[in-house]
Amino acid sequence: MATAQRIDGHVPESPTAVVWISGRHAVVAVADGDVAGITATTVEREIESEADFVARILNAVGDSERVMVLGPASLRLAVQRAYVAISHRPDRLVELERTGPVDPLELAERLRALGT
Repeated sequence: MATAQRIDGHVPESPTAVVWISGRHAVVAVADGDVAGITATTVEREIESEADFVARILNAVGDSERVMVLGPASLRLAVQRAYVAISHRPDRLVELERTGPVDPLELAERLRALGT
């Protein structure tokens, strides 16, 4: 189940997304293209395969221009590989190492930083 939380503020000129993933859930922050703000969506992992979990995360990412993925290496790589397989645009991935959980407001701040 995915839940969205609206976070108002500045929107970068091009759509971007930041994903923090763990074994149990992911938080996806996506800049709204037409409205000044960022939508943070929590994707809870259900009893499903890793591939299905990754697919639901990428559905939340949508067609964002630049994507940053944070979290444990194996899950981060699974999301990055699936994103590149779908978009055929490895240049859209933004790299940054981070450990530990990230709350939706922190993801929104990282998303704003990507847009500058």
